[in-house]
Amino acid sequence: MLGPVNALMSLASGHISLVSNHLKRRIYLKILLALCVIGAVVFGCVLASVLLAEAIGLVTTLALMAGVFLLAAIVVLIVMAVEQKRHELKERAQREAEKRLAKIALVSALPALKGGGLLAAGAAAIALMVVMGRGGGDDDGE
Repeated sequence: MLGPVNALMSLASGHISLVSNHLKRRIYLKILLALCVIGAVVFGCVLASVLLAEAIGLVTTLALMAGVFLLAAIVVLIVMAVEQKRHELKERAQREAEKRLAKIALVSALPALKGGGLLAAGAAAIALMVVMGRGGGDDDGE
């Protein structure tokens, strides 16, 4: 009976790893985005100051730097959107795998429930509902 338990533990570990890696990537990307936005704002402010003081040379360089940081921020936003979509696809596949394994585990446990009668069948039905995500009204709107 340790086989299904080990499989469930492996799935749980995989899910935790998936969420952990996603959160780490999101944190790093948000930090990078914040740095890009701060850079664009700083160089934009410097550009406005220099435009008032000078009209040649340095202005072109500052405009280019502000544009580069703004472009970098847009690229980071696009990367974040793509990463989020990939994460959602992986998470959906993970949930489907968990549901399939839970169904297999419950079906494989049916022969052991034959002697238990109605009580065992009811427990199996409740377990199936909990595993499938239909456990009651405590879903908070999902």
